[in-house]
Amino acid sequence: MATDKKSEVKQKKAKTSLRQRNLNASEAKDKPKRIRKAASSAVKPVGKVGSALKTEYHLIKPKENAGFFTKSRSLTPKYISNSLGEIKNVTWPGRKETWKLVFAVYVFALSMGVFIAVLDYGLEKVFKQVIL
Repeated sequence: MATDKKSEVKQKKAKTSLRQRNLNASEAKDKPKRIRKAASSAVKPVGKVGSALKTEYHLIKPKENAGFFTKSRSLTPKYISNSLGEIKNVTWPGRKETWKLVFAVYVFALSMGVFIAVLDYGLEKVFKQVIL
Protein backbone atom coordinates (compact mmCIF):
# COMPACT_ATOMS: atom_id res chain seq x y z
CA MET A 1 0.00 0.00 0.00
CA ALA A 2 2.77 2.43 0.95
CA THR A 3 4.73 1.56 -2.20
CA ASP A 4 1.67 2.38 -4.30
CA LYS A 5 1.54 5.90 -2.85
CA LYS A 6 5.25 6.41 -3.44
CA SER A 7 4.95 5.27 -7.04
CA GLU A 8 1.96 7.61 -7.56
CA VAL A 9 3.95 10.53 -6.21
CA LYS A 10 6.88 9.67 -8.48
CA GLN A 11 4.56 9.46 -11.48
CA LYS A 12 3.02 12.84 -10.66
CA LYS A 13 6.47 14.41 -10.38
CA ALA A 14 7.55 12.84 -13.64
CA LYS A 15 4.39 13.99 -15.46
CA THR A 16 4.56 17.63 -14.44
CA SER A 17 6.48 19.81 -16.81
CA LEU A 18 8.62 22.77 -15.90
CA ARG A 19 5.89 25.13 -17.07
CA GLN A 20 3.33 23.38 -14.86
CA ARG A 21 5.65 23.55 -11.85
CA ASN A 22 6.14 27.29 -12.42
CA LEU A 23 2.39 27.80 -12.64
CA ASN A 24 1.90 25.86 -9.41
CA ALA A 25 4.59 27.94 -7.72
CA SER A 26 3.00 31.22 -8.84
CA GLU A 27 -0.38 30.04 -7.53
CA ALA A 28 1.24 29.19 -4.21
CA LYS A 29 2.67 32.73 -4.04
CA ASP A 30 -0.81 34.19 -4.17
CA LYS A 31 -1.91 32.18 -1.16
CA PRO A 32 -1.31 33.98 2.14
CA LYS A 33 1.44 32.47 4.24
CA ARG A 34 0.84 31.37 7.81
CA ILE A 35 2.83 34.28 9.21
CA ARG A 36 0.82 36.75 7.16
CA LYS A 37 -2.40 35.24 8.47
CA ALA A 38 -1.19 35.58 12.06
CA ALA A 39 0.01 39.13 11.46
CA SER A 40 -3.25 40.18 9.86
CA SER A 41 -5.25 38.71 12.75
CA ALA A 42 -3.07 40.62 15.25
CA VAL A 43 -3.51 43.96 13.49
CA LYS A 44 -7.01 44.68 14.80
CA PRO A 45 -6.32 44.37 18.55
CA VAL A 46 -2.99 46.16 18.26
CA GLY A 47 -4.64 48.94 16.27
CA LYS A 48 -7.35 49.34 18.90
CA VAL A 49 -4.79 49.61 21.69
CA GLY A 50 -2.75 52.06 19.64
CA SER A 51 -5.73 54.25 18.93
CA ALA A 52 -6.72 54.20 22.61
CA LEU A 53 -3.22 55.32 23.56
CA LYS A 54 -3.23 58.11 20.97
CA THR A 55 -6.68 59.44 21.87
CA GLU A 56 -6.80 62.61 23.91
CA TYR A 57 -9.10 62.62 26.92
CA HIS A 58 -10.64 65.45 28.94
CA LEU A 59 -11.01 65.10 32.70
CA ILE A 60 -13.58 67.87 32.85
CA LYS A 61 -15.42 69.38 29.93
CA PRO A 62 -13.25 72.19 28.64
CA LYS A 63 -14.27 75.73 29.36
CA GLU A 64 -12.32 78.83 28.60
CA ASN A 65 -8.79 78.24 29.95
CA ALA A 66 -10.11 77.16 33.34
CA GLY A 67 -6.91 75.41 34.35
CA PHE A 68 -5.10 72.13 34.67
CA PHE A 69 -8.07 69.74 34.63
CA THR A 70 -9.65 71.13 31.48
CA LYS A 71 -6.65 70.48 29.24
CA SER A 72 -6.75 67.43 27.00
CA ARG A 73 -4.56 64.53 28.14
CA SER A 74 -3.20 61.49 26.37
CA LEU A 75 -2.27 58.16 27.98
CA THR A 76 1.16 58.20 26.32
CA PRO A 77 3.56 61.11 26.49
CA LYS A 78 4.10 63.04 23.27
CA TYR A 79 7.76 62.05 22.96
CA ILE A 80 6.84 58.34 22.92
CA SER A 81 4.37 58.75 20.08
CA ASN A 82 6.86 60.95 18.20
CA SER A 83 9.67 58.41 18.65
CA LEU A 84 7.45 55.56 17.44
CA GLY A 85 6.61 57.62 14.38
CA GLU A 86 10.31 58.16 13.73
CA ILE A 87 11.05 54.45 14.08
CA LYS A 88 8.46 53.72 11.39
CA ASN A 89 10.30 56.09 9.05
CA VAL A 90 13.69 54.36 9.49
CA THR A 91 14.99 52.54 6.43
CA TRP A 92 17.32 49.74 7.42
CA PRO A 93 20.27 48.91 5.15
CA GLY A 94 20.20 45.75 3.09
CA ARG A 95 22.61 42.85 3.37
CA LYS A 96 25.03 44.23 0.77
CA GLU A 97 25.19 47.70 2.29
CA THR A 98 25.60 46.23 5.78
CA TRP A 99 28.63 44.21 4.72
CA LYS A 100 30.15 47.30 3.08
CA LEU A 101 29.73 49.25 6.31
CA VAL A 102 31.17 46.41 8.41
CA PHE A 103 34.17 46.23 6.10
CA ALA A 104 34.65 50.00 6.38
CA VAL A 105 34.61 49.81 10.19
CA TYR A 106 37.20 47.02 10.20
CA VAL A 107 39.48 48.90 7.79
CA PHE A 108 39.20 52.06 9.89
CA ALA A 109 39.90 50.16 13.13
CA LEU A 110 42.94 48.41 11.65
CA SER A 111 44.34 51.62 10.18
CA MET A 112 43.91 53.48 13.48
CA GLY A 113 45.53 50.58 15.35
CA VAL A 114 48.53 50.61 12.99
CA PHE A 115 48.80 54.42 13.25
CA ILE A 116 48.77 54.33 17.06
CA ALA A 117 51.29 51.47 17.15
CA VAL A 118 53.69 53.35 14.84
CA LEU A 119 53.25 56.56 16.85
CA ASP A 120 53.87 54.70 20.10
CA TYR A 121 56.97 53.03 18.71
CA GLY A 122 58.35 56.34 17.40
CA LEU A 123 57.71 58.23 20.64
CA GLU A 124 59.26 55.40 22.65
CA LYS A 125 62.46 55.61 20.57
CA VAL A 126 62.55 59.43 20.88
CA PHE A 127 62.09 59.41 24.67
CA LYS A 128 64.70 56.67 25.16
CA GLN A 129 67.28 58.73 23.24
CA VAL A 130 66.37 61.98 25.01
CA ILE A 131 66.22 60.57 28.54
CA LEU A 132 68.98 57.97 28.29
